[in-house]
Amino acid sequence: SAQHIAAAEFYLDVPPWITTTTPIAYPMAVADGALDETIEKVEATIDTSGLSAGRHIVFVRGQDALGNWGPVSARFLYMLEPGVSPIIEGHVREAQSDAPLEATVTAGAFQTSTDPATGAYSMTVISGTYEISAVAAGYMISTATDIQAYDYQAVRQDFDLYPTCAIFTDDVESGIQNWTAEGDWAITTESAHSPTHSWTDSPGQDYDHRWDYSLISPLLDLRDYQGITLRFWQIYDLEDDYDFAYVEYSTDGGANWTTAAIYNGENPSPTWAQEEISLPALDGQANARIRFRLDTDTNTIKDGWHIDDIEIWGGGLACLPLPPQASFTLFLPLLFR
Repeated sequence: SAQHIAAAEFYLDVPPWITTTTPIAYPMAVADGALDETIEKVEATIDTSGLSAGRHIVFVRGQDALGNWGPVSARFLYMLEPGVSPIIEGHVREAQSDAPLEATVTAGAFQTSTDPATGAYSMTVISGTYEISAVAAGYMISTATDIQAYDYQAVRQDFDLYPTCAIFTDDVESGIQNWTAEGDWAITTESAHSPTHSWTDSPGQDYDHRWDYSLISPLLDLRDYQGITLRFWQIYDLEDDYDFAYVEYSTDGGANWTTAAIYNGENPSPTWAQEEISLPALDGQANARIRFRLDTDTNTIKDGWHIDDIEIWGGGLACLPLPPQASFTLFLPLLFR
């Protein structure tokens, strides 16, 4: 507001613009005791004793010194009744080992954490149908859909999480490593994230006009993995609006490509920055590739694109540790006569 805030009020379930039902305005108090600023923190206590269990809406608005009411903001208020409201409970464990996991479980607007020692969780919700997710550091997210929870019910939902692992890594310190480098793409020491080498489209110089050259990964067998994610470090300087850097992926060995990310202009940060791109289309694919492609026009040329520390991560059975193998040595006695 250009004017000082003069008043604030909230409404419960019935907003101020409704005419079929009479809205009730509840005044709000200014937190610092003085209405003398264009932005004020206000507060109020809501009497919930007469509210039914379930979801309610709180509407809030402010008025300036000229009497103008501002826009209305709204938030949901959930009333939970012990012994009545449904409970969703269960355990989150590591797949195969059944080890308990410290995880976050989310169901709509409700969220809780597991007991790290047991993997158990329990949360009270309102009646409804939920998509419930469990996520733990170093593990794939697991989601259960169409979970119905109604009053007076306890619904059990357990989760088995698979670990994530690095499927492919290249710190660009060990040579080409089966990459296919088109045009002037090459390994350089002119700039790097760690420790001394990176890939670039134009080592030692600016890129040229009408370039459309790519750095293409080796063939990747991802049949045993889900939740594929590409991570890499980059720094780039490209002509605004005309020269572009593309991250693309292929599910058929490179016959066809799909764009996953586009970069243009100058790196938002003056230093190297890590990118993380989710590539669910590569889940379970046997002939996957990724590529970094530079496409330039006929005008201005610049330094180009540097890429380092490339990683592809995924999760699934293949990330589980191999079970222990028993080893036996057989000793036969020698008999002499």
